[in-house]
Amino acid sequence: MRSRYLAVCIAAALLLGAPFVLPPYPLGLLLETFLFGLFAMSLDLLVGWAGLVSLGHAAAFGLGGYTLALLTLHGGLSLLPALIGALLLAAAWAALTGALCVRGRGVGFLMLTLAFAQLLHTVVYKWTSLTGGSNGLAGIPRPPLALGPVGTLPMQGDVPFYFVALGAAAAAGLLLHRVGRSPVGHILQGIRANEARMRALGFPVVRYKVVALTLAGALAALAGALHAAYTGYVSPESLDWITSGEVLIMVLLGGAGTLLGPVVGAAIFLFLREVVSTLTQHWMLYLGALFMACVLIFPRGVVGVLRGRRV
Repeated sequence: MRSRYLAVCIAAALLLGAPFVLPPYPLGLLLETFLFGLFAMSLDLLVGWAGLVSLGHAAAFGLGGYTLALLTLHGGLSLLPALIGALLLAAAWAALTGALCVRGRGVGFLMLTLAFAQLLHTVVYKWTSLTGGSNGLAGIPRPPLALGPVGTLPMQGDVPFYFVALGAAAAAGLLLHRVGRSPVGHILQGIRANEARMRALGFPVVRYKVVALTLAGALAALAGALHAAYTGYVSPESLDWITSGEVLIMVLLGGAGTLLGPVVGAAIFLFLREVVSTLTQHWMLYLGALFMACVLIFPRGVVGVLRGRRV
C-alpha cells in the first residue's frame, strides 16, 4: 500500500512538472493523452463496468465540442459556463437516446448506438448555417477560466491549458473511482456479469444502464469540449463512428474495467499513431497490425495483464 502511494506521488510530481521542462510538441501530445484518456475512461464506464459496448460514444464527444464552439463563438461565454452547457446538453442526449438503446442487447444495443450517432453526424453535416457543415467550425477561442472572486485565469498558451486538462482527467478519474466503489458501481458490475440474475433480484436494470450512459456521455462531452478549445477546431469527424472505434481500441488496449487502463491505452494509441505516421504513408495498415498483435499478446489489456501478473 505504501509503495502504491509513493508511486502516485512520484507520478503526480512528474506530471505537474512536465510543462516546465518538455518542449511544445511532446507537451501537446501529453495534453491530448489526458483528453483522450478522459474520453476513454468515460467509455470504460460502459464497456468495463456495465458490459455495454457502444459504437456511438463519439456522439457525446462531438456534441460537447460543437456546444462549446457555439457558446464561445456566438454566445461569448467563458470557459466554465461553456463547459457546463456542453455537459448538460450531452447528458440530456445520452439519457434520451440511452433510454431507447438499452431496450436492445448485445449487437442490438451496439447498432442502436451507432444509428443515433450517425443520425447526429448527419444533422451536423447538413446544418451548414450553424455547424459549418463538412468544414466544421474553426477559430474557436480559448476563453478565460473564471475563478470566482479570485478573478480569471487566461488560457492562452499550452501550459495553463495543460493544467486544466490534467485537472479534468484527474477529477474524472476520482469520480469514477468513487462510483466504482459505490453501490451503483457494484450493481453495474453485477449487470455485466449476469443481467438476468440482477433482474430477478429486483434491480431496475434499465434505470441503472441509463444512469451509466448519462454519466459516460457527460464525461465524453467534457473531453470533446476541452479538445475543441485546445485545437480551436471541431468537425463532423469528431462524431463519426471511426472516432468511436478508436476510443474503443484505447479501452481494450489498455484494459477494460481497470480505470487506469483507458488512459494507458490512449497514450499507447496516440504515441504509435504519431510515430508510425512519420515512417510510412500506409501507417493505418501497420497501426492496425500492431493493435491486433497487442490484443493477441495482451487479451485483458496492458494494465489488466500487469495486474494479473502482480497478483
